[in-house]
Amino acid sequence: MADDPWQDLVERSEGGAVTRGTMFGSPGLRTGKKYFAIWWHEKLVVKLPADRLQELVASGSGEVFEPMPGRAMNGWVLLQGREGWDPAVSEARAFVEAQQK
Repeated sequence: MADDPWQDLVERSEGGAVTRGTMFGSPGLRTGKKYFAIWWHEKLVVKLPADRLQELVASGSGEVFEPMPGRAMNGWVLLQGREGWDPAVSEARAFVEAQQK
């Protein structure tokens, strides 16, 4: 694994409709013009359907993303640890792409 886990993830994810960008001043990955993953204070945040988000929070694998305390960002989950990043990013990309059709 690379020294920079975000850069490593970007290199595996980028290509085709997936490009880099900046959201809230943080690096992110988008498909088309919609973001599906951001690197927030050295942690990975992804956009997922509500039921999947709740599942990750309930299992302790994620927490509701609050860019400002008390202000949850609808549909976004901050992942705990680095296990399962690739499947979560793939799932987030598919979810966001499906919303654009």
